[in-house]
Amino acid sequence: MHRRLLRSLLVEETTLELTTRWHIMTPFREDLERSGYITSRTLRCRSNGRMVKVAGKVVLIHTPPTRSGIRVMFVTLEDEFGLIDLAVFPKAQERYAKVILSSPILLVSGKVRRLGARDISLVVSEVQTLKAL
Repeated sequence: MHRRLLRSLLVEETTLELTTRWHIMTPFREDLERSGYITSRTLRCRSNGRMVKVAGKVVLIHTPPTRSGIRVMFVTLEDEFGLIDLAVFPKAQERYAKVILSSPILLVSGKVRRLGARDISLVVSEVQTLKAL
């Protein structure tokens, strides 16, 4: 991992709230691919129900009221190629809410959920931090 590049990107993002050279995930991509993590671009090609691993920067966490009354946490991650929508149901929330709420970058395993040709999300089964790499 390129520590100097990562440090530079973190300073840039903290100061400017964006990075001008590379995406914050760029220094990790090679290690992520070696560990079986796919990008948002590749995720679009995966079939419904398939288990996958993705990683990205947390850009949004939202817990709206649901019709069923079940508390579902919706998380949006961003990688170099786009956004990844996650659905975190109560069982996964019990185990991973603290990690999700406190980590700027997440490594996630879950099942692909497709609702039509373009609507794709991941039902979360496991969440880790970068330390897992």
